[in-house]
Amino acid sequence: MAHLAKVVARRPAQGSAEPGQCPLIPIFHVAVAGGLLEAYAHNWRIRYYPHAHEGHISLYLELDRSSAVDAADDVKFKFSLLDQSGNPVPKFTRATTKPCSFEGLSSHHGFRDFIRWKDLEESGCLKDDAFTIQCDVAFTTDLGGSTTNDAAAPATAAVPPPPPASNPHEHLITDILWKHKRGVDVTIDVGGEATFDAHGWLLAARSPVLEAELLAASSKEKKSAAGAAHRRIEIQGVDPKVFKAVLHYMYTDALPEIEEEEDAMAMAQGLLAAADRFKLDRLKLVCEETLSRRIDVSTAAGTLAVAEQHGCGALKAACLEFMARPRNLAAVMETEGYDKAKAVIASVVLTEVFLKQQAARMI
Repeated sequence: MAHLAKVVARRPAQGSAEPGQCPLIPIFHVAVAGGLLEAYAHNWRIRYYPHAHEGHISLYLELDRSSAVDAADDVKFKFSLLDQSGNPVPKFTRATTKPCSFEGLSSHHGFRDFIRWKDLEESGCLKDDAFTIQCDVAFTTDLGGSTTNDAAAPATAAVPPPPPASNPHEHLITDILWKHKRGVDVTIDVGGEATFDAHGWLLAARSPVLEAELLAASSKEKKSAAGAAHRRIEIQGVDPKVFKAVLHYMYTDALPEIEEEEDAMAMAQGLLAAADRFKLDRLKLVCEETLSRRIDVSTAAGTLAVAEQHGCGALKAACLEFMARPRNLAAVMETEGYDKAKAVIASVVLTEVFLKQQAARMI
């Protein structure tokens, strides 16, 4: 069962709230079932912290315990920033990856860094110092504990499933090796532009493609210098910055921080291509999820092309759904990304139309 609330928040007056405080006026107690989101005999509040964390807005879903007899278990929810047409912006949509349990007198769950004020101001979604947030709440079980099968699908485009969770303890030693580079036995030449030192055993364990490269390098070493312990492999067609991020991921199971949004998009697209090439399945899922949350007019065309080239069906579907919305396609066709990828996009669209026609004939 899904429940939907749309609420309007306003930028607080300068100095009206200290960092980390939640001003009581704009907590969204308006227009939704008398001020609260009512679901399964429980009431829910959306808490809005405008100055919570390093220039970010924080949003939390809170169970109103005064209305609750039992804790509400198995709750998933999603916050979306809406554009001026009332459509969710995938780039600024955050969803829980697993059901949340609401227990205690003021239990709440949410996102401390939902969006930066800088990004909100540049998004085009802020008008007269106000913006609209949509909250989708889905219950996988009812309050009596019986299972229900009517958990609603997300209101926005389908996105790839989240990648499997990483176990930080498994990567503690390799994280140290990444920082100190002790015992490296492989040099990787990336397009003649940069070289990186690494541990052959780790590369082989993480990527079957790099394992094959290392085996070939070992064979060559035996012919040219028997007993040589240090191997050298060459990688072509990958940006050195992207490959460095790939290495960072293989050692730490995490991606490096990238501040600028445009750089982050380019890096995510490059990493997805590299993950596909080197058979890094979890990294590919991480990149798909990242790109799906950043689909907008400026990125849809390039992301669709990347999704098509690397067999990312869910990401491709999310791009097509975004482009099919009124006015979106015309706007996308005006972008530089569309000019670069229009051959791929035209092929995708024609294929989709053909498949739909074939399906219609079979009915």
